[in-house]
Amino acid sequence: MKIVKKIVKWCIIIGLSYFVLSTLYFGYSDIDSNKGIYKFYWSGLRGIWLEDRTFGFKINTIVETKLDGYDGPYVYGNDIYFVDDKSIFHQLKVSTDKKIVVQTSCEQLPKFIVTLKDSIYIENDFHEVPNKLIAISDIEGNFNGFYSFLLANKVIDKNGNWIFEKGHLVLNGDFFDRGKQVTQVLWLIYHLENQAVQNGGKVHFILGNHEVMNMYGDVSYNDFKYMEVAKRISKQNDWDIGLRYLYSYKSELGRWLRSKSIVQKIGSNIFVHGGLNIFHLEGKYSLQDLNSISRKYYGVYPTEKSVKDKRDRVLINSINSPFWDRRLNLEWKYKLMYKLNGINAKATTQTELESILKFYNAKTLIIGHSVVDDITSDYNNKVFKIDVKHGQTINSGKSKGLLIENKTFYKVDDLSNRSPLCY
Repeated sequence: MKIVKKIVKWCIIIGLSYFVLSTLYFGYSDIDSNKGIYKFYWSGLRGIWLEDRTFGFKINTIVETKLDGYDGPYVYGNDIYFVDDKSIFHQLKVSTDKKIVVQTSCEQLPKFIVTLKDSIYIENDFHEVPNKLIAISDIEGNFNGFYSFLLANKVIDKNGNWIFEKGHLVLNGDFFDRGKQVTQVLWLIYHLENQAVQNGGKVHFILGNHEVMNMYGDVSYNDFKYMEVAKRISKQNDWDIGLRYLYSYKSELGRWLRSKSIVQKIGSNIFVHGGLNIFHLEGKYSLQDLNSISRKYYGVYPTEKSVKDKRDRVLINSINSPFWDRRLNLEWKYKLMYKLNGINAKATTQTELESILKFYNAKTLIIGHSVVDDITSDYNNKVFKIDVKHGQTINSGKSKGLLIENKTFYKVDDLSNRSPLCY
């Protein structure tokens, strides 16, 4: 017993010592992300020599943000706002031909031209299956990885133009946040969507939790440069208000995002960012319900007050939402996270999945959201998991997705490799 107590004692001492020393060196900050204010800030000793960090303590002070290379364009009516490579903010007018230039930090595609849409239409809930379909998920502002994957799989040519003919490209959510080229990724999707339709093809942009979060102003995973541009365009200092304005119905990207779905059925395949679960079956939510209810709340911060309908709340403000659900990939780390928050979540069983698929008259679910080591199938090849850590460079071999061709499922990457998945 004494040995156990000693071990526990020394574990506690070592743990506390590590926390104190690492905080002393690396620093610590607590930010009110709604207001953009440091509740507490300590630079850490390394702040003495780091150029991008102010040395010292701060309490209740405004978080410093700055522009950092290419960003935008952000289009509001006839006005265009963008940031150039020297981090200079510009405002121009939209040209009469409605074409805008998108500049990137990608050496292989430094810029491309996008034609603004005359009209934006609500996405359909169901589509017939094409001969070829490629799906990729969770790009998170990673333009290089996205471009490399599309190029290697002959969805686009080197100039970023659609060459996938009548094929379908499915983007399974979370193309926002963490990365530094979010707007460039969004404009490439917008651009390809225009061109796909002209060639008999289709781009399906399914929204994930990070798209939805940005629309209602959750800045938790945004790079600080987006907060700076949001403040300048919105003329608001509060981060949440500024971010909501970036993707409000007043902006072209905001209007376009509001036309998108959270779930799509293509042939017998259902694409959804997080997953479908037993609560959607018990609530008898149709695909149309899932999408129409979600669209009502794009841009609305979800609370019991803002989402009064209990049936709506299942889809909007809970772990049961199709863009938050993890029950189809409920690893120990997610279980622990839920436990710490007082939530008792159970993995979807094979029987439950069979019932869900039967209700939606589908054979497979394709999901992102929860990271896996590789593109994999699960639940007797009825669930395909496609959220992987994509490469940040061209031809890394790490940017991967799913190809469905002639009813066969393949894992594909940005080196043009293709390998069949069990089905």
